[in-house]
Amino acid sequence: MDGIQKIIDRIDADSAAERAEITAQAERQCAEIKAEYSKAEQDAYWKIVSEGAREAEQRVERLGSIAKLEAKKQILAAKQELVSRAFDRAAELIAQMPADRYVSFLVDLAVKASVDGTEKLIFSAEDAARVGKRVCDGANAELAKSGRTAGLTLSETPGAFKGGFILTSGEVETNCTAQSLVSQYRNELSTAVAEALFE
Repeated sequence: MDGIQKIIDRIDADSAAERAEITAQAERQCAEIKAEYSKAEQDAYWKIVSEGAREAEQRVERLGSIAKLEAKKQILAAKQELVSRAFDRAAELIAQMPADRYVSFLVDLAVKASVDGTEKLIFSAEDAARVGKRVCDGANAELAKSGRTAGLTLSETPGAFKGGFILTSGEVETNCTAQSLVSQYRNELSTAVAEALFE
């Protein structure tokens, strides 16, 4: 917010300086007219001064409106950035769940995402070592329990993402990464997140 106030202060200062310059210039012009001509020219002098002052005021108003608009845009951008960070943090928290809870969450997700029970599960290198086998075994057990094909396997090639997995069968991929899961709900929850952040 300090940046916005600095912009407004700078615009106010620039406007004041410009108004002062316009007024000074108008007064110089009027002084010359006054020295050379009579009362009729004095009327012209005051007309120029008031027009200059009016012009300066209008310019200050315009610059003030521009500054307010710019401030609103910057506030909106800052709010959008904070909402984005909140969703990024949610994706991080999914990946940082305690291992047992994380495994249970991913097993449930794999069972729901599996179409034919023979897909490959691609994990990040870290998750493959930490929970990959447990998730694969757990998902296969759940698939078998429900009478479905239970042939999920772990991919030997890790993915470049953090949290969750990608389920792949040939050319078809189902993105169940933490970032993708959070993104699915982003439009639906953005308003609620913004309200929670900015009340």
